[in-house]
Amino acid sequence: MSIKNVFPNAEQGERVARALETIAANGASSPEALDAIFRAILNGSNTTQVFRTWYTRARAASPADNRYTLLCRFAAMLRNAWGDKVYTLKYVDPATSGAPAMTPVGDLAQLSAAQLCTDSTTPVADWTDEDPLGGWYIRANALSLADGTMNVLAIEGVDDAFDITGAMAPVYTFAPALWRRKWTEGGYIYKSWSLTNPGGYTPYAGDVAPDNTKRDLTWRPTFPGGYDSQGRLGSGRGQKPFIRRSANQGIASARTVTAYEGLWNDADAIWALDMWQLRHWDLENSDICNGCQSYDFRYTAAVTETGVKRVLITAAQAANLQVGSNVSIGTNASADRGAASSYSLGDCVRILSMETVTVDSTEYVAVNLDLDAGIDVTAGTTQIITMPWDSGNTERLPGHKDGACYSLTADRNPLRIMGVEMMSGAYDIGLDPLYNVTNFADGHGDYAVFECRDSENLSGSITADYEDTGIAYAQMPQGWQYVKRFADTDKAALFPAEIGGSSTTFFKSAFYGAGSAGVRCPWRSGNLRNGANAGLACGDGGSTPSNAYWYGRPRLSGSGKKRGEWAA
Repeated sequence: MSIKNVFPNAEQGERVARALETIAANGASSPEALDAIFRAILNGSNTTQVFRTWYTRARAASPADNRYTLLCRFAAMLRNAWGDKVYTLKYVDPATSGAPAMTPVGDLAQLSAAQLCTDSTTPVADWTDEDPLGGWYIRANALSLADGTMNVLAIEGVDDAFDITGAMAPVYTFAPALWRRKWTEGGYIYKSWSLTNPGGYTPYAGDVAPDNTKRDLTWRPTFPGGYDSQGRLGSGRGQKPFIRRSANQGIASARTVTAYEGLWNDADAIWALDMWQLRHWDLENSDICNGCQSYDFRYTAAVTETGVKRVLITAAQAANLQVGSNVSIGTNASADRGAASSYSLGDCVRILSMETVTVDSTEYVAVNLDLDAGIDVTAGTTQIITMPWDSGNTERLPGHKDGACYSLTADRNPLRIMGVEMMSGAYDIGLDPLYNVTNFADGHGDYAVFECRDSENLSGSITADYEDTGIAYAQMPQGWQYVKRFADTDKAALFPAEIGGSSTTFFKSAFYGAGSAGVRCPWRSGNLRNGANAGLACGDGGSTPSNAYWYGRPRLSGSGKKRGEWAA
């Protein structure tokens, strides 16, 4: 295909074709010349097309550059092309009001909040589809390296070998690393983002490389923690949830992929929350796009059957279940999904379909299950129990849109933000930061927050490799407390500075205070039955690094797994 036909704008295609012909004629195929040509035609709506066209030529012209280097080069092109843009939001100071809505300012005020989609929504083009600042991303199979960079093996859309299942290597979402500034003025708090530093801006903690320079790229695991094809902790579509495994077990499994992998940390949580805000103009996602936080159902089989791959229940019960979601099949009548009897006949089995059937003149709904072999079902005894989702449910969303399948607010499906699937019915758990809870008495404990900036040193205890962030909270109450305000810090720590909000005000998420002294690690974003407590800002601070429950899901980490410290 002629290069002129690649671009929807004929003038652009003609201009690129002439420039490439000039380079070829002069023998001047330097990376700088090639990048300058394509940088000049970036307009905020053609980023993916420009990338794909540029990438083919850049690989041919610079065979020594690996894929990670090429992604960094393209991020630099975006920075130079879009560096004069500054996107700013403001919201009422929590000292004055709990209103969670955010108001766009400046360049962002010329745009609209991003469209949120379900799998049946007709997508409408908006700025977040392709915008270099807070919009564009690309996915790739990649492995962590000792220097904090990534060994990118295949990139979606340009390398035929790209494997969305993560069997080749975990799938990560890459995007340009932003600069950020936050300040208070006139009763409002302002948050601002740019691809360059207009003055007074700093990088995200997770985007500072081990040599203390700012990275061009940032990345997150695209999918929640799952078992890859070799039984290791992975990131890929269709992977069974990596549950009933502690953070300690998660890091051990991650290190069998490479020695440098890490677990989901607060650098990842902060980035996800900020991307939600930048794209959707609200402090948090609750009651807008909820994710899977209230999908808590348990039913008893209505009919006895032998050697089947289904369970028959009533139509009213079946109405609460989602095709594609996971259930466990067992005989445990209690609410404990962790008991082996709860999944003795099938653990995290996918619902393939549901259909109405008639047995002895009575109508039921058959929940058809993805079982390898038939099971014996006993009426009144066999239980069907909802469980966290396999990874990849959000792949059904149109294009690169944010949203959740089925319904935005039914609380039953995972959500996607900026190419990253979140809130899959289990907490994302890791070991950075760690909390030291001391002086516990009368249902209250003192919290001190410690971070570890090198994934190779992550541990289940606060060793010398963990540094005190200076963030603390005296006498945090035991149990759920809604967050009014988080600590202002340049550290990779998302921790409450003030509590006392609600499910509809301030951050609309809650933090769970520990019930005793000891080392604790954050469990992020909630589970099947957190309901109103849960959201992107939710944190359970009461679990130890050795706790392993059905609702804990170790997850790989992003760029913050190996990070330095920024000094302006």
